[in-house]
Amino acid sequence: MKRIAIIAMAVLLSACSTFGGKKDEKNVKSEFFGGDIKITYTFGGEFESISSSGTAKVTSNAPDAAEKAYIVASLRARQQIVEFMKAELESEKFKQTVYESLQEAEEELKASSSAVTKDKITSELQENIKQKTNAILRGTYVESKEFDKGSSTVKVVVKSSVKDINTAKNLSRLMGN
Repeated sequence: MKRIAIIAMAVLLSACSTFGGKKDEKNVKSEFFGGDIKITYTFGGEFESISSSGTAKVTSNAPDAAEKAYIVASLRARQQIVEFMKAELESEKFKQTVYESLQEAEEELKASSSAVTKDKITSELQENIKQKTNAILRGTYVESKEFDKGSSTVKVVVKSSVKDINTAKNLSRLMGN
């Protein structure tokens, strides 16, 4: 009975987090590592989500070979997030990529802001991600996985988002942890 109540509360909490908050604020997406890492954030520099993709070859015909490849691919995707947090987040390339993404998003919305504003948003995002690094890394989960028979390759996308992190925290509190 307690388990059902916890699950029901988790569903309600995630529904509340889905419908609450800033509805009109458009998200911006920046890609890193050749598109393998995607970060979504608001125009205010608030981090929304990060996703990373990883691949692995299925190397045998054993019954568990595909599952082992999925594990390897998800570990590679998570490793990319760690590498991104360690190196790319502090780089000039990060700032340039976010700046360009903001520019493109503004062109789509027919809006404009100054270079100073874009620099401020970039710095806000950078700081926002740094502050949430531990929660982001703990909150990653496999969002999707695919198997390409032609190349015997597995592709996994792992994701972590503010909404998911908050839902996990609330669920953990409900369970008494």
